[in-house]
Amino acid sequence: MRRPLLWSGIGCFVLGQVVAGFFGLELFENEPHEPVPLGNGVVQLDRPGLTISTTAQGQDVRCQAKDASGADIALKLPTKRENYTAEGFTTYYVIAHSRTTVPPQAVTVACDNADEPLPLYVGDRADVIETMLPAVVKAFAAFALTTVAGVGLIVTDVVRRRRRRTQPS
Repeated sequence: MRRPLLWSGIGCFVLGQVVAGFFGLELFENEPHEPVPLGNGVVQLDRPGLTISTTAQGQDVRCQAKDASGADIALKLPTKRENYTAEGFTTYYVIAHSRTTVPPQAVTVACDNADEPLPLYVGDRADVIETMLPAVVKAFAAFALTTVAGVGLIVTDVVRRRRRRTQPS
């Protein structure tokens, strides 16, 4: 006996899994990369954005950044304490982010810390809300919508079959 609603429901569920998987891959692409040590102050950005961080927690550091043409890059301090763990197991504490998206290029960063020398790192934009949250929302929405559609089709099929069985011949 043909059951197109049942198979359509199963197909919706499988399609949702596949689409959510693609958005899951986007999560790995948006994962913060390991920042590079500041060193002599010139760092090549491979991805858009700029984040200056350190491995020491609770430090008051002031930084300035310039792009490849020598123009100032506007920096903003995090509104709350931000930290992230990149590809390794080291935790980085954010000192500043670029206010606008900085395209991949060589940037010059200079930081001043009166307390003591700090290990400073520069990398791409490591803001979880801006980079990873959209992929999580898309994956969840794709999975939820197709699952609801699939369950609706399967329930409709089951209800129709029961009605056919209970009707007198």
